Amino acid sequence: MGHRVHRTQTVRDDKGAPVLIGAPLLTEDEFTTLQELLLSRSNGTRSKRRTATPLLTGVVHCAGCGGRMYFAARKGYPHGDYACRASARGDVCFSAAAIRSDWLEEYTVARYREAVPSEAEVTRERLLGSAARVTVTQGRSGGGPARLTGPDTSRLAFTLGVPGVLRGD
Repeated sequence: MGHRVHRTQTVRDDKGAPVLIGAPLLTEDEFTTLQELLLSRSNGTRSKRRTATPLLTGVVHCAGCGGRMYFAARKGYPHGDYACRASARGDVCFSAAAIRSDWLEEYTVARYREAVPSEAEVTRERLLGSAARVTVTQGRSGGGPARLTGPDTSRLAFTLGVPGVLRGD
């Protein structure tokens, strides 16, 4: 269309008109028709950008080095992983832990609700405010079908900060 584009959005001048970088190659109708055709052929594999900070960032830690574990998306899966990122910090972890994000988040929310009875949504801010901490030890490699049924909770330790500071509001 000849418009300047920034992050998939048409750049506009102070009057709201598109900033042009050249003559349009297609008419507006041709462009719209082409976009509809391309959308109909799309297989929808384009990844969506994460907009919110993952629930357990700052809450989950590696037992091997004590460092934070971070969320990593898994292509082609609805869940990701929390993994030790010691090497990204310039450290070495000889027992780096990793675990599926959906399992760890479910475990953490359940343990938090046991410790702090409340109907309020369990948010990252609420977990951090109550000094919640989940420590994950390195898992074993291999395994059979039982490994796909859920987390090995013997690898997980959930703790909360100072008792008296917690609020279930």
